[in-house]
This record gives sequence, C-alpha cells and structure tokens, in this order.
Amino acid sequence: MLRNEQENNLVAVIDFFTLKCIAMKKLFFAFVVLLGSTAMYASTPPEINEKVLKAFQETFTDPKEVNWHEYENYYEVDFKQDEIKTQVRYDADGNITGTTRYYFEKTLPPHILANLKRKYPQRSVYGVTEIYAENDLQYYITMEDDKNWYIVKSNPVGNLDQTEKYKKAATK
Repeated sequence: MLRNEQENNLVAVIDFFTLKCIAMKKLFFAFVVLLGSTAMYASTPPEINEKVLKAFQETFTDPKEVNWHEYENYYEVDFKQDEIKTQVRYDADGNITGTTRYYFEKTLPPHILANLKRKYPQRSVYGVTEIYAENDLQYYITMEDDKNWYIVKSNPVGNLDQTEKYKKAATK
C-alpha cells in the first residue's frame, strides 16, 4: 500500500512538472511572437518623400547609423558622420529647416575655442551642442572645472555668455 501511494505521488509530481513545462513553453512562444512583432514594427522605416531623400543624399556623404522619423509637418533624420552625432529636419520640399549637432572641442571653430580658452582658462570643454534654426546658429558649450559644470553660449562670431552653472556632486 505504501508503495502504491509513493507511485501515485511520483505520478502527480511528474504530471505537475509536465504541465509546468508546457505552460512555460507556451509563455515563451507568446513572448517570442510579441517581441518579433514589436521589432518588425519598430524597424519599419517611414516612407521618405523623394525630394527629402535626394537632398539628404546630396548633402551628406557616407552617413552612419541613419534613422528617419516622420512628423506631421517635417521629416527628421538622425545619423553619425565623422564622429559627429547629427539631427537634421527637412520640410516636404527637401529644405533644411534646422540642425542639431553634438561634438567635442576639436570640432569647434578655432576663433570660438580661442575665446573660450582666453575667457575661461581654468575650465575644460566637455562637449558642444550646435543648433541651427530659423537662420540662427548658436553653440552651447558645456565646460567644467573641479567644482562646477557651466553652459556657455556662443554665436558664430564668438561672443560668449555663460547661461548656466551647476555644482558637481561630491565624489567619495
């Protein structure tokens, strides 16, 4: 009698593990299908108007990591070229309406860099955000010293204006 009870318990345990494995397989399959459909939807690029695509290809040679986005009134493309991360916005006729570029000190125009070094000799340049919009070009230069972060704005001529200052977090 004891042996039959042990066999019944063993059968019950095996059935439980069998059911658990089947349920896990179904959940795994559902997850894979969901993940695959999400990836397929996310990787479907928007249809880019021919004028915009032609303007982009004529302007930027050999861009890397190109990603297009379509919005109600404009197209936007994100890409890297020569280690500069760039965003360009186009209208439907292929005209550039704005750009944002992210880069480091070595790409700054020399006269702006010279002005920064002269005006802020104790600081180093951490990074640059260059923004062009509505016929206006501005440089936002992130600088640092031992205690603070600074945002310095420059126009194309090199006129500098510190716009923000943040204390750095204390290091251990």
